[in-house]
Amino acid sequence: MKGRVIGIMSFKGGVGKSVSAINLAAGLCKLGKRVLVVDGNFLSPSLHFYLGLLVPEKTLKEVVRGEVGVDSAIYEHKSGIHLLPCNFYKKIDLGKFKKIVDNLRGRYDYIIMDSGPSYTDEIIAILMVCDELIFVATPDYPTLAATVKAAKIAEYKGVQVRGIIVNRKRKGLGLKVGDIEKTVGLSVVAEVPEDVKMIKAVEKFVPVVGAYRWSRSAKVFLDLSKEILESVD
Repeated sequence: MKGRVIGIMSFKGGVGKSVSAINLAAGLCKLGKRVLVVDGNFLSPSLHFYLGLLVPEKTLKEVVRGEVGVDSAIYEHKSGIHLLPCNFYKKIDLGKFKKIVDNLRGRYDYIIMDSGPSYTDEIIAILMVCDELIFVATPDYPTLAATVKAAKIAEYKGVQVRGIIVNRKRKGLGLKVGDIEKTVGLSVVAEVPEDVKMIKAVEKFVPVVGAYRWSRSAKVFLDLSKEILESVD
């Protein structure tokens, strides 16, 4: 069975999309799956920073250009997840990118694809390779307006959307789940609370799922990972 590709997407920056991608990958890895997380934010790649890889020598950019093999650009993090980082890449070859991802499906159970925050060629590339999408948003109307736009594009392209991760949820503040689902027309699949343990994990370049497994935010990502496995396996 070939691996499943899940895109993590938001059309608004600063909502915790990359951290969500890393922690979903870590959650699936904790459950015994072989997981690769890919930086599909070609114009402003930063996924490697969150995992302590400050200056990756070989990346997806060099793989697509045919300068190096994909194996040399994949790095293993101490959490167990594998990372395929990227350097700034303005004009990616969509066909070559899709072929690379398709080949990697045979080696991983799940490929988590981080995406850019705007509708450009990189988003088209993500939509081409993903089996499903999960949107990340904070509980406010400006962010949800961007999510509505992203959802419409996904529907137009025929890509399945699992739902929304609502990030940085504060007790008694922000929109409620019902209001979010009514606004966007999608289900909320996870609510990640504002959690100091998440901040500490980012500072340590590790997923909160690994560093603080019993924290509130880690539990949310582990529960979401279990739901994904139950719905697919």
